[in-house]
Amino acid sequence: MNENKQILKYCPNFYKIINFNPIMGDELSERIIRMYQDYIFRINIHNEDEVNEIKELDAAVAKYIDDYSFRKEVQRQILAIKVKNDCKDIVKYFIDAIIRIFSNYEDYTTRVIYVSRWI
Repeated sequence: MNENKQILKYCPNFYKIINFNPIMGDELSERIIRMYQDYIFRINIHNEDEVNEIKELDAAVAKYIDDYSFRKEVQRQILAIKVKNDCKDIVKYFIDAIIRIFSNYEDYTTRVIYVSRWI
């Protein structure tokens, strides 16, 4: 139980994420939230790489909850993912995909700068 409290220190958006109510028929959002919840509580709190990964995952899923355009992008790309037969941990594979999509989205949206010019 004590480790769960430590994990929640690294996931400041946990309660916002698990209390999110997706629109009716949006099963993908429900599955992403369930994967998030299952994954963060199964990590080794003493492994620095896994702790950093859940921090990134927390930020990615919080962005998924808050940003409609990012949500649509994740849904589009998640449905296009092909999982190989030799994949040992499918949940980890999808978590890595979500983090990768989030990283690419952040890079793209921060690099695109619109300069408006008044005439």
